[in-house]
Amino acid sequence: MSRGRLIGWLFGVSTFGLLLSWWNWDRFTSPILLDPLIDQEPRQQQVQRAAFEVEANDVTYRVQPLYRYELTGLVVSLKRFKKDIGIHQRWNDFINVADVCVVWGGNARDVDLAAFRFWNGEFTCNFKTRDPEAWAAFDQYKISNNHLLSDDPRLQRELKRLQVGDQITMRGWLSEYGEPGRPVRGTSTTREDTGDGACETVYLDDFVILGSMETSWRRLWWPALFGLLAAIGLWLITPHHHIRKR
Repeated sequence: MSRGRLIGWLFGVSTFGLLLSWWNWDRFTSPILLDPLIDQEPRQQQVQRAAFEVEANDVTYRVQPLYRYELTGLVVSLKRFKKDIGIHQRWNDFINVADVCVVWGGNARDVDLAAFRFWNGEFTCNFKTRDPEAWAAFDQYKISNNHLLSDDPRLQRELKRLQVGDQITMRGWLSEYGEPGRPVRGTSTTREDTGDGACETVYLDDFVILGSMETSWRRLWWPALFGLLAAIGLWLITPHHHIRKR
């Protein structure tokens, strides 16, 4: 094989591999070794705690804790919010840094999650499947969308690392919040509701990534990237043109 054909072949295969890896990055394809805490139901305890104020992006918010809350789950979808775009920017809502949709119990351990599509809207977690068996096995009360509130740079950095397929434990308070004198955003206080108002609004005290999902699609990324860079490098050091003086 000539060097030119080798470069073309390496470039094409590597680019195709990168696209496949990116497209299937969040696909559940392999059995996941789950932390035993995944089997536990979310824990909450009502508290009598005074409201407090926090600041984000020069906006002050009043947070009213209602319940102490702890949840261990498997992330199936997430959405991070940027302060300068979207409805959160229009509403001055800079403290809700991310929405994270998680499952636990039998939904994480026994259901074929690869049969589902999960995605986050502005304030919702959505899911669907064409597999009637997977739908019948899925418990709609073992999934929750969590509006995560934080002004802590360390927790915000941890949320930036978060990926679909991560196992997490979050601790904090189910809370109401808003700008003083303006409408208050509430929270669900039960896992047995659905639809509007069913999301948990959690002011974070701690957030830990217990483990991440490893799939063949994710392992493909680095070899494909290395192959692409090698093809580009070979192309740059290979003479391509002979300039003939006239």
